[in-house]
Amino acid sequence: MSKKEFPTQQVLELACAAQRLNGAYIKEDAPVYSEDGAFMYLKHANKMQMLCTLDYTVWTADPKEAPMPLKVMPEDVALAEEIKKYYKRLLFAAIEGENDFQTSINSILSGEEVKQNQFGYVACLPSVYVRDLAQNKVKKAARQVDEGYLAEIGSTVKDLDAEIISSVKSKNFEGFNIDAIINNKMVSWMNKTDLNLGPAVVIKAKVKDCNKHWKHQNDVTRLHYVKAAQ
Repeated sequence: MSKKEFPTQQVLELACAAQRLNGAYIKEDAPVYSEDGAFMYLKHANKMQMLCTLDYTVWTADPKEAPMPLKVMPEDVALAEEIKKYYKRLLFAAIEGENDFQTSINSILSGEEVKQNQFGYVACLPSVYVRDLAQNKVKKAARQVDEGYLAEIGSTVKDLDAEIISSVKSKNFEGFNIDAIINNKMVSWMNKTDLNLGPAVVIKAKVKDCNKHWKHQNDVTRLHYVKAAQ
């Protein structure tokens, strides 16, 4: 790989565009198959899409399979600015050397240009930023919600106002892990589709389990068979 360098702002905006296009951070190119197992197309890694947009010569495989150049949209530019502001606020921790990844990111974002061998750091930033925001929101909620559970295991709940505070794609299952607040108690469930952060209505659900949050150790009611609307 060449040692070319590219403007930091442009690289970050392309990272945001790749995240929007893929819907997630994809580290390596991955084949996509139909339900009957037939190969459909190659889903390109975020980093590779960025590289090929700036320097098409990095693609050495079949030209027909090369990723299309990314087009930066206004929302990508806006997200890039949010990311820069976020990591700038965390600069003190990076100076203290408590987080090697954060230190590397701040070093890259504070520079004028990004080397090709640093594209991996920038490519994952939109995904890391969204994850960090979700974790911070859940952490704050864990300190503020009431202890106790929404209802007994096995019971059915209906027509409840909820506040979705986190929707994260599962690494192990096809779906999204949802964290929400209902009646000032924390609840969670697995949803087939992504949900927007903010108000929602749990039309109907069953209580699967009453447990502790895996990270913050506050009480969490686990739901299943959830029908929710926004």
